[in-house]
Amino acid sequence: MKTRKTFWRNLTRIHKWAGFVLGIQIILWFASGFFMSFSNIDKVHGDFVALKQTFPVSAEQLIPVEEAARMYGDDPLKTATLRSVIDAPVWVLNGDAGIQYIDARTGKDWAGINADQVRSVAAIYYIGKGQVETLAKLDVAPLDYRGAVPVWQVKYDDKERTRLYISPMSGDLLKTRTRLWRIFDFMWMLHIMDYDDRDDINNWWLVLLSFFALLFALSGAALVVHRVFLRPKRKT
Repeated sequence: MKTRKTFWRNLTRIHKWAGFVLGIQIILWFASGFFMSFSNIDKVHGDFVALKQTFPVSAEQLIPVEEAARMYGDDPLKTATLRSVIDAPVWVLNGDAGIQYIDARTGKDWAGINADQVRSVAAIYYIGKGQVETLAKLDVAPLDYRGAVPVWQVKYDDKERTRLYISPMSGDLLKTRTRLWRIFDFMWMLHIMDYDDRDDINNWWLVLLSFFALLFALSGAALVVHRVFLRPKRKT
């Protein structure tokens, strides 16, 4: 008799603790979902502080594509595209060995853009009201970028705390990040429970929470059955 009472008492405790853990995550789901549903996605993407641009290609005194293709080596080449990297024409070769950039004027490997060029192209992309605070070439991806490195990071001193990430090879604006984006990203992390890469919805935290949810449901069902059908009724 005492053992049976201890079992049901322990099951009640398990039910309460499972409900507590589950309840915390439900609050986080509701709070993060509420924030994200009221967020303007264009503002989250930073379209109001920076816009991607295209640059015209100069076709004067260029090496032919066949000469550029020979620089790719023995690996099969799929595409060769002429494009402008800021003001310089560049052949972009894409094949089994990856992407290779060839200076379309000299036929040599494209060295990429320097800090002065990054500053110039960032001024074209940026439409906000701040000034450049720092400019750095990063070999480790920051949390708000999570892309291929190396990459140029341009920080501004505006109220949005804008950061532009620019490709060192193509000069393209890869990503625009603001304070709003970072808050949104944090809420997204809480919502999907991926505390590392923030893009995996099949993670161990979700599995663990599913276990607590199952434990809560089963223990609750067992307690209902016990209290309604199995527990001796008090004599009046």
